[in-house]
Amino acid sequence: MKKTILLLLIIITFFFNLNLKAQEIEDKKTFYLSLDSALNEPDRVKYLDLTWQYLIELPETIGQLKNLEVLNLGWNKLIILPKEIINLPKLKRVALNDNPKLNMKKIFRVLTQIKNLNDLSIGYSNLKDIPDEVAGLKSLESIELLCDSLVNTEHVFSVLAEIKGLERLKFHRNKIRKIHDNIGLLMNLSYLDLSNNKLSALPEKLIKLKKVRELYLHTNELTEVPNSITNMKDLIILDIHNNRLSDISSRIAYFPNLQRLDLSENSLAEVSSRLFTLKSLKSLNISRNDIKELPSSIALLNKLEELNLSYNSLSDLPAGLDRIKTLKSLEIASNPKINFLRFFQQNNKGFSRLDYLDLSNNKLDSLSGRISQIEHLRALKLSNNSLTHIPESMGEMRDLKELDLGGNAFREFPTPVMAMMNLEKLVLDFNKVAYIPEDIAKMKQLKEISLRYNPLPEKEVDKIRTLLPQVKIIR
Repeated sequence: MKKTILLLLIIITFFFNLNLKAQEIEDKKTFYLSLDSALNEPDRVKYLDLTWQYLIELPETIGQLKNLEVLNLGWNKLIILPKEIINLPKLKRVALNDNPKLNMKKIFRVLTQIKNLNDLSIGYSNLKDIPDEVAGLKSLESIELLCDSLVNTEHVFSVLAEIKGLERLKFHRNKIRKIHDNIGLLMNLSYLDLSNNKLSALPEKLIKLKKVRELYLHTNELTEVPNSITNMKDLIILDIHNNRLSDISSRIAYFPNLQRLDLSENSLAEVSSRLFTLKSLKSLNISRNDIKELPSSIALLNKLEELNLSYNSLSDLPAGLDRIKTLKSLEIASNPKINFLRFFQQNNKGFSRLDYLDLSNNKLDSLSGRISQIEHLRALKLSNNSLTHIPESMGEMRDLKELDLGGNAFREFPTPVMAMMNLEKLVLDFNKVAYIPEDIAKMKQLKEISLRYNPLPEKEVDKIRTLLPQVKIIR
């Protein structure tokens, strides 16, 4: 019975993937990059991308594309849109960003007549307000607004509040220093992007936005996790990287459903235990801080799949890290004080699902052979270290697909690599390899090898071409 069910699942998965590939091919056939080519097959066109074409006007012939769903007109010189665009019954998404000469009132009088329009990107760097006509976009679910740093956010948010179905707001890359409390009127938002501004604080009225599930605050000037976001109990993604946070306040515990948290590129010196109360967390990025110690209680994150600790000041890794059974990706680049040899000697029985490991830039001159016991590892980065060899046991890593040994001190082609029968990509850039052994012919699955900045004679490169004609060689 179990075998029958398993076989059925395999068959279903196969046909599902087949359908996805067929759909992908079909989508490519309906994607066009010029109006002329689109008009040659008007009934096939679903996606039309006319960005960067210096258009002053959009021809009336656009009205012939009755199946058009997505129209990208960004980075042009448009002033108005032809009324024929109203007659496109399937048009759902329009991008008009970075058209600095747009007559906004006239544009929105046209856009409000497109019945199924649900996604709009509009604005330019000097835009200081939006017209009241925007409120007429009754079907709109998502909007991206690009504007001046002194935009009238009080009026912008009061107008957007009239669109009751609005769920997604991208108000990023505007260099804004302050946002008006009227943002609290957008109570149906589930997605909010305020990234790449100059915000040092958020308005208190943000506390009214209880439905937000994805919040992007990165690349601002925040010094703490804002109190005004603590009512977002359904939050699953919080990206607050590249700010000025110096500690993780107790407020982080207000998000019990959080699955992805990015605190990278801040000024964190320690990791608070409050972080480990987030039992639903799947992805945690605390790279590029100044963290010196990681508590062993990190093992409490028993759903964690991705952990990035790179570019910190860690002197050790906690025991039990390998026992996070769900962990698939672990990045520990540029933490040269860690004794990795000792860690892998003592903690090698776990990592049962780990398939990506980054140990690059750690001044490693040797590796523990026990690293080969991470049996499901598919990608291993060991670049920019001081390795002259790798353990023979690494040749037993049957699942390994990608290996990066660039920027080390290899004088010979590493022998264990040739036993990695399923390796598909090998990077050996910036080493001192001058000879390719004949046994490289055993690497039948190899698809790409990068050998830049090695003193390899051309005859050695030709040897690879002869023995493995299918391999792409990068020099």
